[in-house]
Amino acid sequence: MTYRAPPQPTAARVRETETLIARKATDVARWSAADNLATQWDARAAMAAEWIPPGVRLLDVGCGAMALGALLKPGCSYFPADVVERRPGAFVADLNAQEFPPGTYDWVSFLGVLEYVHEPAWPLARARAAAPHLIVTYCTHVGGDVALRRGMGWVNDLTRADFEAALAAAGWRVARAGEVKRGPTNIQLMYACGRAE
Repeated sequence: MTYRAPPQPTAARVRETETLIARKATDVARWSAADNLATQWDARAAMAAEWIPPGVRLLDVGCGAMALGALLKPGCSYFPADVVERRPGAFVADLNAQEFPPGTYDWVSFLGVLEYVHEPAWPLARARAAAPHLIVTYCTHVGGDVALRRGMGWVNDLTRADFEAALAAAGWRVARAGEVKRGPTNIQLMYACGRAE
């Protein structure tokens, strides 16, 4: 496996992100380049794979390097989706254009995705229509300079309370939560959810 460096906030990325926010657009050019898919995200995928049971059909939205697919338990079926076709037959969908892959699944995953979505409530609600279970991460805003978040390409700034309220509003009940990592302006959390009754 080739090492791909983690993203670093830059002034240029701040400007690009502000433009994306104004246009409510996705940085397709960034995500088309494989060197922007940091290998450090494989550890997050491994954590998610531990939380997903064997033998399920999983839609991985924002699949990136598709590390999660290689780490799932036996009997799982993996369906990757991203803003570019990551492999032949993979779904192509832009959440900012309110595009969502077709079909129904046992689980939907959003790992390191919703920070780049202008209206994260929409994909959370759409995922609930597609599957009874969700695994999702989000880098919650814990204060500090928002420019650091823009420098990462993140277009929104939800606190933990905000994000958990968005999950509930979309009809999800949190079954499990854990910390993935901490940064200067965020704590990345992972949630496993089921449909609320």
